Amino acid sequence: MARNNNRQADPPASERRSYGRISSHIQKQQHDPPVDDADSTIPITGTTRQLLPPSVLRNPGGGGAYSNNNNETKVSGINGGFASSDANQHIELRSRRISARSRAKFGSDEKKDSWMHTAADKLADWMPRTPKAMVVTFCALLSVACIAQLSSHPAVTGALESAGGVTQRKLQRNPTSAEEGGNPDFLDDFDQRRRRAADLPDGTVFSEPAHTRMCRSIITRLDAFDAGTTSFEQVIFTESEYVCRNPDSPYTSVLNMFAAQLLHEANNQIGLNVDYTHRCAKWERFCTGNMTTVQFHLPDPLSMNAYAWQDGCIDAAMLRTICTNSLASADPTDPDNILFPSGYLDTDTNTCNLGCYFNQVLPWLRNNLRIVATDWLNTVESRALTFWLRNAAEFSHREKDDMEVSVVGLSCAEEGCDMTQESCVCEFTPLPNWVYAMHIPRSSTNVAIVVSPTCAKFGEGCTLHAQELYHFFHTLYPRADITYNVITATSSWYMRMITADVLVCPPGEGCLLPAIARDAYTYVYEKTDPTVSTWLTCVPDNYLTRLTVPTYPPAFVQGDCRHLRARIGAWSPDMALAPSLQYSSPVDGYLGCADTNFVATAEDPYRPPTTYRWDESVWATCPVEVMTKNELCTQMDRLGLTRMLFVGDHTTMTQAVSLASILGQNSDISLDTSVVPNFTKTITCAGTTIGSFELSYIRNDRLEEPGTTPSPGFPNCGPTNEQFCYPWSTDYSSFAGKQLLIVNTGYHWADDWQGYITNFQNFVGVIDDAAGANAMRKNDVLMFRTSVPGHKECDLHNGVYAHYGEYCPRIVNGAFWHWWGELPPYNDYAIRIINEWNLLNTVKNGPNIELLDPWLMSVLRPDGHLSGSDAGPSCTLDPKECMLYSLPGPVDWWNHLLVQQLADVGTHLENSNPMQAWR
Repeated sequence: MARNNNRQADPPASERRSYGRISSHIQKQQHDPPVDDADSTIPITGTTRQLLPPSVLRNPGGGGAYSNNNNETKVSGINGGFASSDANQHIELRSRRISARSRAKFGSDEKKDSWMHTAADKLADWMPRTPKAMVVTFCALLSVACIAQLSSHPAVTGALESAGGVTQRKLQRNPTSAEEGGNPDFLDDFDQRRRRAADLPDGTVFSEPAHTRMCRSIITRLDAFDAGTTSFEQVIFTESEYVCRNPDSPYTSVLNMFAAQLLHEANNQIGLNVDYTHRCAKWERFCTGNMTTVQFHLPDPLSMNAYAWQDGCIDAAMLRTICTNSLASADPTDPDNILFPSGYLDTDTNTCNLGCYFNQVLPWLRNNLRIVATDWLNTVESRALTFWLRNAAEFSHREKDDMEVSVVGLSCAEEGCDMTQESCVCEFTPLPNWVYAMHIPRSSTNVAIVVSPTCAKFGEGCTLHAQELYHFFHTLYPRADITYNVITATSSWYMRMITADVLVCPPGEGCLLPAIARDAYTYVYEKTDPTVSTWLTCVPDNYLTRLTVPTYPPAFVQGDCRHLRARIGAWSPDMALAPSLQYSSPVDGYLGCADTNFVATAEDPYRPPTTYRWDESVWATCPVEVMTKNELCTQMDRLGLTRMLFVGDHTTMTQAVSLASILGQNSDISLDTSVVPNFTKTITCAGTTIGSFELSYIRNDRLEEPGTTPSPGFPNCGPTNEQFCYPWSTDYSSFAGKQLLIVNTGYHWADDWQGYITNFQNFVGVIDDAAGANAMRKNDVLMFRTSVPGHKECDLHNGVYAHYGEYCPRIVNGAFWHWWGELPPYNDYAIRIINEWNLLNTVKNGPNIELLDPWLMSVLRPDGHLSGSDAGPSCTLDPKECMLYSLPGPVDWWNHLLVQQLADVGTHLENSNPMQAWR
């Protein structure tokens, strides 16, 4: 794979080191394990090591302020981070650093003793003789000592210098350092730290990744093996500082580490005894716990126990070939030389095959990254509160599991840029906005846009795209907490992508490894023209089933409008459309009271709530058009549906009555509370195959069946037995033909979260059982309609809200307001269960569930309620009814939306598009 490599070149052959071992060191480490690896015993020929790129040597999490005072390093402002994954190494390194500072402060023991004796002599000359004077003098001296010690603290010196306008200076290099020529990014005490963590006793630090050095040793031992040597003493290689601390190329750095692990496993199958453990913790800067690269947090040694070695994958001959070719390549540091020795792409057929090498590494990558993610969740994410928990006291009882975090990861197509460069080629290819709307569920409570620093600095349009998404998501997900961050700590960047509920990425290497570590809801776009751009599409099926790799550029598929429609829009008055929004005959009872009492005038020929049109603000090609009987019949016939069954509470009944009225079939529908509310109408569809279909409604306030049948005045369900739950599942499951089932529940669960959760899961079980008992149910079309809250003081409103921002301050919750504030979170939970259900293609019996979501359309309509300003004095209800709407009115648009969604479902099924979880 072509790369934009900015790694430093290899040293010339004359300067390459010869590698060997010292057995005494190997024997010693059984009793006194060194901080450094076996490379510490390898003699060097040629020059000292090359200097590392400045980006590797800077503090990855942000710098601090430094000053020089008597050869002591003062550090302030170092960014914090989460603790080392290897606590023992961290403590050991910290104790060594403290010891080194003590030695630097006092010098030798002789110097320390001499200084103390001199001080004692001076004190004896002027020491007070009386006890009281001695106490006062002692306290004064103790105060001076404390002030002196405090004044030397890094935070104090940094603050004083900053306040005084003193320029902070980096320390000069120690002239005895193993490196000559100087590097302004090295600090004296960091040089001391690095010498203690160095790869060789003289302070030399290797710039090559471990797999490159291991290959040289492996070839030498293979030569000895071929000559008859059968036993080799252990030699241990650790990772280079360049790899461990590289903040700009986490993908390449992590692959470098697993390339070394592959060599470790392969050579030990032969018995060469060349081992690898990364020991990245030794390169932690200043022992602050500020280990911001993901490399630091990988288990040490890498976890391999759960995944057996594939016998026959790499024999001695193949191992020699891999290492020889890697060392002879243009870039011996490239991990692809080890992981893809034969490449993965056949350019003639544009197909790929990973071979056994990377297939062996894949489960290691996944397992180790998931271990890091688990630790990260336990130490960081457990303290993170969602937007709802932070800002809404009425939702304080919600559990953390109610969070749904979606992440958009933006990175360069290929790594290789260094943040210290002024310019670099970073190819960035954004996705259109509708793609994010397709993949990120509307139930998300948090949507985070995370951008790599190299993409933000060098990627053309990367920052602009992130900023546009930030504002777009605020409109698309009005109830979610939207964040946009350039993440400099690759550990945090990777963990956010791995642990998110949903991950969406444009083409780029930054998302490849996090995608492998995830389980579902992963969308990583891949360029396939002219060739496959990465190895992701080549992974085995057991990985591809966990993620989706759509081709780039994305193509809008017919039927996808059902994922976008009615999500961003506004209401507009349209008197020209108003005549088609009226019923041919009024609705009886309280639902039609406002319309019956309305008196038309020249200025107001129609009741105001019936004069608005819904306009799509973003996706004009996915409109909500006014339905007609012919259009509905066409779609029912297209899908072979012979019944439309509504099941739900009073709001669902209002929708069913609305549809019957639009179709001119609202006669004999009684709203009298002394009459059973269920009804069935036959809708004739001339010129169609089905001829007609049934329009039915069954009232069930909670989508549950307690085993009894209610009757008018005698409810049978709910915590206080005040709701009506007529049986419906037997009627549904035994119907002879295909049917459209439209259900809703939520309003009658008040604040009973556990009850709602259990009930909705039971509902999905009923659907599955019905399909298992009757194969016809597998072909049904199911829709869940989201619950719509009411509006406070609806009698004062005579118009619409322009946008969500006008509605938001008027959200109410609590028992007095019938727990309307719980309905959006209930919707979120239902959407999550629907998404999970739709992914179970191979283990479920029932059909997929589509979403009918008029939520935004309805919250922008405070007008038209039964107790609205247009209802009139004769329609007064006590108490006020600000949830149910009068007919005709806003509820009609639920049915206009229904017919449009039904048409998209038909298109989707005709094109045999793979089902995508509803968003």
